[in-house]
Amino acid sequence: MRRSSKDLARVEWTEDALEDLEKLDRFIQRRVLKKVSWVSRHFENLVPEPLAGELSGTYKIRVGDWRVIYSIEKYALVIHAVGHRKDIYTH
Repeated sequence: MRRSSKDLARVEWTEDALEDLEKLDRFIQRRVLKKVSWVSRHFENLVPEPLAGELSGTYKIRVGDWRVIYSIEKYALVIHAVGHRKDIYTH
């Protein structure tokens, strides 16, 4: 079964998020990219995990001990930050 473009969320990375990603070990980078890709392919069937406080209006993707902070704009996932769970919420 072939997916239509409506089933895919476009992924956009901010400069800060790309810098965060570049700082990670290559193995972790691949895990993060694989998970973000998976989320974009299954976007229509997922319930985003919202964040609160200063990060209200954004959501998280869990990748082991790593987190991806993103917002949703139409059918685009805008990645704002990538980091370890102990540091990401004070990013």
